[in-house]
Amino acid sequence: MTDLAMQEQMVVMFETVILADSEISSNLFFGGSGSSQRRNAAQRGADLQYSMTVEFEEAIFGTEKEFEIRRIESCGHCRGSKSEPGSDIAICTACNGEGQVRRAQQSVFGQVVQVTDCHICRGDGKVINTRCTRCRGQGRERKNRKLAVVVPPGIEEDTQIRLTGEGEHGTNGGPPGDLYVAFKISEHDYFVRDGVNIRCQLTINIVQASLGATVPVPTLEGQYELDIPSGTQNGNVFRLRGLGVAQLRGNRRGDQLVILSVHIPKKLTIEQKKLLEDLGETLPTVDLSEGMDGKGFFGKFKSAFGE
Repeated sequence: MTDLAMQEQMVVMFETVILADSEISSNLFFGGSGSSQRRNAAQRGADLQYSMTVEFEEAIFGTEKEFEIRRIESCGHCRGSKSEPGSDIAICTACNGEGQVRRAQQSVFGQVVQVTDCHICRGDGKVINTRCTRCRGQGRERKNRKLAVVVPPGIEEDTQIRLTGEGEHGTNGGPPGDLYVAFKISEHDYFVRDGVNIRCQLTINIVQASLGATVPVPTLEGQYELDIPSGTQNGNVFRLRGLGVAQLRGNRRGDQLVILSVHIPKKLTIEQKKLLEDLGETLPTVDLSEGMDGKGFFGKFKSAFGE
């Protein structure tokens, strides 16, 4: 076989490949039919996110909250048909309802078929004589919608709950998207959350700390009488079991931690000073030079520097 014959055979084989896969070639070289096919196909609606602030107690015990969002829905007037109710919708004669037209073009490689959107129906495959007056032929509109979400007990900051099907509506009969509700929790004036526990600070005076007392402690479920033993020190922590936060996934409930703060008054009356002076004379003197191990504070201090 001569070189010229081999070249002619290769050209014929290449043209055959182009003709056998003309739509793929048109996608590569001319933009193809993907846009019109996607326009006519059912498409899922977009997902939405909504940020909701709940009170501290609502996050602890759970609640149900109503809220309002603005989303895209099918037009309530034309029900997504894009046509004014009662008007006729005709099949596009230019594309026979396909929404696409094919044009064959001759190139140096052979015949290539180009697929484009129909310029009459713009890829819809139908011709609307009278477009919907509300949505102007879009088939969708923005609406305010009231919804409700159940906030489970023990919800945490930035936790998201998915409301299936409450996102924006789909097109061409496609399913709606989902709505994700993200939670922000307001700070409390008295309590601080620590995982499944709740922390709070309780201030007592030096007499209550020294002699002991029964003092009221606020909790999320009402007032609790806390017995403080004599000799309680500043910073001691008391645990109220079962008065904390319910586990989001579980049956256990945390505790309330009460941190005591002993208040030292900055100003005293003459009588109060006299009482404390009399009390001070009866108390043993604290000797920093002695310790339980006989070495004392200053001895340990010197040992730390190798003395």
